[in-house]
Amino acid sequence: MTENEQIEAAKVFAEKWQGKGYEKGETQKFWMELIRTVYGVEVPEDYMNFEVQIQLSNVSFIDVYIPSTKVIIEQKSIGTDLTKGIKQSDGTWLTPMQQMIRYANYGEYENEV
Repeated sequence: MTENEQIEAAKVFAEKWQGKGYEKGETQKFWMELIRTVYGVEVPEDYMNFEVQIQLSNVSFIDVYIPSTKVIIEQKSIGTDLTKGIKQSDGTWLTPMQQMIRYANYGEYENEV
């Protein structure tokens, strides 16, 4: 894919997803489509893991993990204020960034494929 083709694909993708963003129902579809249509990865499911289970003080789930690049994605629904804490399953209040950092510090999910 050329740079111009990628730019056009990104525009089409952004237009299609404008105003959408239901985390629980659209996360996998969103990321698979983005990686395939904008970045040109033919089989993104070979590189991405969804809802990776980790055991903190309770069971938690990483929304998306890409092992080859060690990327953790903590996705939130459209309209969520990313600067405010969100109640976690263990009762703590964390911003999405704090939640992702907690997952990153855990480290035992890295062999997930």
